[in-house]
Amino acid sequence: MRKFLLFGITTTLIITCCFNKIAAQNNSVWGSVENIEDLLSSDAYLQLDKLYSLTEEQILPSSKNAELLKVYAFSCNCDEVDLYTAITQVSGIQGVEYGPKYESLVLPNDYYAEFPTMYPLDLINAEQAWESTHGDTNIILGITDVNYDITHEELVGKYVYYDTMNSAVPTHGNAVSILAAGNTDNLVGLSSIGYDLRLGLYRMNYNEVLYAAYAGSKVINMSWTSGCNSNIYQQLAMDEACVAGAFLVAAAGNGNTCGGPDSLVYPAAYDNVFAVTSIGPYDNHERYIGNPNSTHQHNSTVDLCAPGYDVPLSTAPGIYETGSGTSFAAPYVTGTVGLMLSVNPCMSNAEIENILKLSSVNVDALNPSYAGLLGAGRLDAEAAVEMALNSATNINPCPIYNDLCEGIILCDSSQSVYAGPCQTVFWGYTDDYATVELNGLTSGGNGATMSTWTDQYGNIMGIGNNITFLSDASGVSPGAFTTRTYTLTHSDASGCSVSGEVNVITYNVKCPNPSGNPDQAKIIICGKRGRNCVPYNAVEHILATCPGCTLGPCKAISNCKSFGTANNEFEAPAVQVYPNPSKGIINIKTEENQTIDKIEIYNCMGQLVTTQLNSPFFTVDITKEKGGIFFIKAYFDDQVTSTVVSYF
Repeated sequence: MRKFLLFGITTTLIITCCFNKIAAQNNSVWGSVENIEDLLSSDAYLQLDKLYSLTEEQILPSSKNAELLKVYAFSCNCDEVDLYTAITQVSGIQGVEYGPKYESLVLPNDYYAEFPTMYPLDLINAEQAWESTHGDTNIILGITDVNYDITHEELVGKYVYYDTMNSAVPTHGNAVSILAAGNTDNLVGLSSIGYDLRLGLYRMNYNEVLYAAYAGSKVINMSWTSGCNSNIYQQLAMDEACVAGAFLVAAAGNGNTCGGPDSLVYPAAYDNVFAVTSIGPYDNHERYIGNPNSTHQHNSTVDLCAPGYDVPLSTAPGIYETGSGTSFAAPYVTGTVGLMLSVNPCMSNAEIENILKLSSVNVDALNPSYAGLLGAGRLDAEAAVEMALNSATNINPCPIYNDLCEGIILCDSSQSVYAGPCQTVFWGYTDDYATVELNGLTSGGNGATMSTWTDQYGNIMGIGNNITFLSDASGVSPGAFTTRTYTLTHSDASGCSVSGEVNVITYNVKCPNPSGNPDQAKIIICGKRGRNCVPYNAVEHILATCPGCTLGPCKAISNCKSFGTANNEFEAPAVQVYPNPSKGIINIKTEENQTIDKIEIYNCMGQLVTTQLNSPFFTVDITKEKGGIFFIKAYFDDQVTSTVVSYF
């Protein structure tokens, strides 16, 4: 759907319709005007108006983009090249572009009501998709087309909006809207892929696309063309409709459109528009297999294929026939997207596009002459709905996206992780002393979350915030230590994750044993006279009865408090923080009420929240901050002690 844009002059294009063509339009050009009143009263424009009998119209009034609200269409019954040339000479009109010329490109009991076969629905596995959903009636498909007969038996009761100003002949619009979500299981006519989805019936132009998007249409179908080259204003309108939350589907073109099947057709070729071309009942891109002149569009901007040759449809009340055109392939995709949103309303436009493509059936091998030009493959409604249903984004509440068109998830700002303080353990005496207990804290995240511990080599150590395992320093020389880093990763259902690290220092407390005799094994103890090697069976008694005696070498880093500064005589006092967890008011002090030179509090994003100075006791209010984990640094001369507090 992300396409290369050719910013140029928009010319005429026709997507063939198997019924009739709409009446010819006046030629027009579009341009940006800062002040329309000043322009209309200017001498240059008055002279031009006298020459061409111009009409002017604000062409995108539904836009909420200030620049698009300045765009006007200038029309006349004259040669469009002459009009374009003349308009470019008027100083009050900027960015002149040629205007568009719109042209239309449990089985339900009506599945075979009029047709012996419904190959399009069979081919895309519609029945299997309906096993998951018949469609949420709150999902509105916006159909922008020529007109609709709202008395049609397949449309009565299905639409939530109809534009009475739509005065074109109601044939093509009937066919397209009925294929997308006409009445189904009503004993009449034919079934639609959208089953119970609702319809918004709009006119065929770019402003109506914007209007439908802002009115709440989750998917908008454009089975029409406006030209063969891009127009910057039209592209901006497509971008705006996408950001407003609408997934845009368009017919790719009918082979003779814009001069040939490999030509780009607009709006299908615009960025943020999902382009659909045609295949037949055997996944054939050539309507008549073996005849390359019987294809619809195939080019680099096509995103997907859907049934578009000899499709069962209805153009008027009581009239059921078949027709060909990408106009009829597009609504199968539109209706399928509506079903996908019915089972997972949390999907972004980018995820919808990705699922449609990933779930599609590759047809390149069946169409080798068009390999790489038919998009990702042929629509599979069953697979698309199933993938949407089982997506990680299908949670309540839905994740927040900061760009609906790109689908970038805005991660929960309170999602945070703290892996805990570093620790020292001793290997070689008993398992109890070699036990590592990792106790992390996590908060926030969208939907279901998971915590995973990994070592410095990426090996998984355990699942959950709190895990226990034995550390091994057998490869370390006696009295030496090894430092290992463990990472706690907190992930949520949207794929957002945060990580924190903790160091574990493991000392080898086995004394050298040249004999290798286990009965002569000795353990390192630090006593009053320094390091000692004592018999294994005496260690417990010595540690219990000798004041100041500790397991391990005298240089051992106890609880990591002075890690990296083991020779420093001054050790920073422990800091107490309470209550923890808190409700936003926290107290900070040391065990012996020593004066703390400075405290700093940081949020989980590493941003400094507050600083306070010189006191043995601090009360800090962080209620203005978002909940989560906060890191506290306490400064004593050149020493720093860190701790953590959670606020919910």
